[in-house]
Amino acid sequence: MYIATSKQLKRYDRALLDYGYSIEELVDKASDCLIKHFHHYRKVMIVCGPGNNGADGISLGIKLFKEGKEVLLCYSGLPEKLSQANNYYVQQVDNLGIETLFLDEESLDEFQRRMNDYDVVVDALFGFGLNSDLRGIVKYVVDAINNTMENDVISIDIPTGLNPDTGNPYNSCICALQTITLTAYKLAFLNPDSSLYTGKISLELLDAKSFHEEMLFSQPIDYKWAKYHLKERVYDGHKGTYGKIIHVTGCYHYRGAALLASKAALYTGSGLVTVCSNEKVIDALSLYCPEATSMVRNTYLDEKVFHDKDALLLGSGLGLNEENEQLMCRLLKNIKIPTVIDGDALTILSKHLELLENHEGPWILTPHHGEFKRFVNFSNISEMIDQANVFAKKYHIILVLKGPHTFISDGYETYRIDSGNRGMSSAGMGDTLAGIISSFLGQGYLPKEAALLGTYLHGLCGDEVYKENYTVIASKVIEKIPMMMKKLKED
Repeated sequence: MYIATSKQLKRYDRALLDYGYSIEELVDKASDCLIKHFHHYRKVMIVCGPGNNGADGISLGIKLFKEGKEVLLCYSGLPEKLSQANNYYVQQVDNLGIETLFLDEESLDEFQRRMNDYDVVVDALFGFGLNSDLRGIVKYVVDAINNTMENDVISIDIPTGLNPDTGNPYNSCICALQTITLTAYKLAFLNPDSSLYTGKISLELLDAKSFHEEMLFSQPIDYKWAKYHLKERVYDGHKGTYGKIIHVTGCYHYRGAALLASKAALYTGSGLVTVCSNEKVIDALSLYCPEATSMVRNTYLDEKVFHDKDALLLGSGLGLNEENEQLMCRLLKNIKIPTVIDGDALTILSKHLELLENHEGPWILTPHHGEFKRFVNFSNISEMIDQANVFAKKYHIILVLKGPHTFISDGYETYRIDSGNRGMSSAGMGDTLAGIISSFLGQGYLPKEAALLGTYLHGLCGDEVYKENYTVIASKVIEKIPMMMKKLKED
């Protein structure tokens, strides 16, 4: 299964046309995918928009009519404004004598009156290209279907009125029993609230060349993937086996960030975690996480400290001042071990993009959406995903873009994390995630695997806490880490 934004889907359609398929061929292939879902209906009303989603509906109607079904095609667009594919199939409808109804102010009453004479109403009004509130006839039609139709409603590709990237409805939105989506899952469907409008989602793939990977559609990272990639503990292992990592984190005002990150790393299985911070953090560390070692962070940090370390975490709760900025710039310029860059280190890095140009070791950046906007500008989710892919590829980094179903990219492949919940929107979650990823990095996982597995495990632990709690706090997530890792290996 792949997951795509509206912009990616538009580029996918363009790629199919550039490859040599005609739009009429693609519509025919789409209706071939759809028809299997309608064999048990006898009477079918299809409401068609003026674009290619409407053409899918018309093509479906023609095939159902040829099977002996009673079909009524309702057109919402003016004849002179129909797309090329729409016009092509409308001509076939006329030749076959299929009943049609053009929707305007005069015919709306008839449309609403006849609706329940049919076993199913098919929503083929708009696909993933809709990006604004519904107006005029279309809004009336959508509201009428929702308020009047007593039998089944099925949407083609995406319910009309649902934002294809956020999963939030516009001013009106079809409430479908089932949505038959084509090519890939829409990003909208990851929003659990979207199920109020989509109903059951069925994914269908066109019998055509696939461009899923070229378009950087995202692959889901789920329980099965995590179970397969989590390594067993070895029989003769010792603390050196599981990595020596160092965290340059925390300050007087943000002691908790360093504590959470270090405990998360230890609970994920690191052999040795050293926290390099100020004395206040180190004093608290002995009580909160006595298994961690520590060293006082001075203005100048000797690079020899890092020579025997397997991974580094920079930034969680570091604090922003000139001294820390100079320290971070010096470390980012010279350190070659695998590094997770989080929190305040991201803010510093965003002001020194030249450091991204020439880094030597593997870097994993973990910004939330607001932090990422300090690096690049974007105005919506589709743009953000495009920018994230370009950014990751340009600078040869792993980007963990935190948010609902966290997005991860190396610029060549992209992923969505199938764990986590809305209860996890609380302080310290990012620090905990950074600690988990740094642990896997130090244990010898490849950088992309460490990012994917760490982010999935973080969400999985949050889901376990959320089962019995309205809010999820970071310290409770950390407590679940060893148990959920054990469960992953034994299930």
